[in-house]
Amino acid sequence: LSSDSLFIEYVYNTGGLDGRAKYLLVDDFDRETALKFMDFLAKENDVGLTNDDKELIYDYVGGKPKDIKYVVEECKFKDLKEILEFMLKDAVQKLDMFLDMLNYSKPKVEIGDEVIEIKKEDIIKVLKLFRDRYEVSVDEIEKAVYVYLVKENKLFLNPQKGILKPQSFLVWKAIKRLL
Repeated sequence: LSSDSLFIEYVYNTGGLDGRAKYLLVDDFDRETALKFMDFLAKENDVGLTNDDKELIYDYVGGKPKDIKYVVEECKFKDLKEILEFMLKDAVQKLDMFLDMLNYSKPKVEIGDEVIEIKKEDIIKVLKLFRDRYEVSVDEIEKAVYVYLVKENKLFLNPQKGILKPQSFLVWKAIKRLL
């Protein structure tokens, strides 16, 4: 069990697990399930959420159960918009710091026997692909760059579908806001 899809893919492929194990994607809730989960949590926490509130929560955190739970529980003490903006500012700041650190380091990725240096410009170019789309095909991105971004927990790889997406809706909103 892991959220590291590159690790799972490596273990599956190098461990000779073909036919002995299967890849099971445990992803965020879809919109409908997320809204039902919000209803459940709101009732459990005695928090009143309007349909607009639930849509706003989904717009910020998507179907990530941990984030939904945090937001609903915090609503007992704080204003919803304040909670969501704080979470987004935190995600933007983390992404900004990540990109800034690339000015001082030369990240490298091992692909097979080759060690490939990743350039900041290439990372920004890839992240900009997500401004208008939530999912991008792995075919559109240089492997070394997407492997690095997955290892840094900025992107999620679904190896079965060959798609990449931001690690969360918050990361996606941070990419759109920052870039």
